[in-house]
Amino acid sequence: MTKPALSHDEAIMTVEEQAFLRAAREKYLHNADWFEFEDFVFGSRSPLFTKERSHQDILEHPLYIALKEMWLELGVRQGRVAANEEVPDAPRRKTRGSR
Repeated sequence: MTKPALSHDEAIMTVEEQAFLRAAREKYLHNADWFEFEDFVFGSRSPLFTKERSHQDILEHPLYIALKEMWLELGVRQGRVAANEEVPDAPRRKTRGSR
């Protein structure tokens, strides 16, 4: 069995980050409890949090983006996060200017 090709984002991750992403995907696919998933992916064991990375670096890192998407989707699936459903033609409330 051949390994699936890595996406561009995964290719720039370290081996440790790729393994962590695979473990997170496995938990996601098995519908892990949202709080347990959150603790796993954003806890102190996550390879995201290193001394070399700034907060901004973390927020832009492909591993963080993938983990956040899975975490939010699990939350929606399990009823812990409200789905973001925008209604395109919904009337908007008019605001009054300052006087």
